[in-house]
Amino acid sequence: MVKQYSGELSNIVKASQLFKVLGNPKRLQLIYLLIQHSMSVSEISEKLDWEQSGVSHQLQLLRKFNLVQQHRQGKVVIYHLDDPQVMTLIADVLSHADKILD
Repeated sequence: MVKQYSGELSNIVKASQLFKVLGNPKRLQLIYLLIQHSMSVSEISEKLDWEQSGVSHQLQLLRKFNLVQQHRQGKVVIYHLDDPQVMTLIADVLSHADKILD
């Protein structure tokens, strides 16, 4: 019983870290943008009106948590979200927030 709780506690800590990463409005906005369309840093910077260095920093953190992936198209690095669970989680949270936070 103690070992099972220990494992559950570990998952709770990991879930808390995930919510902390997703709880940042800028990162959430960036993830929401990438759910809709894969983009380069310069495209994201233009769409969100952020400095490219800020976009790169946020993407680096999201990659650390395996929330964002990248692939190269020639000289350009394209970032994308391809985890259906993350996409569903974000869509559900946004939908629910609209219902409860009036």
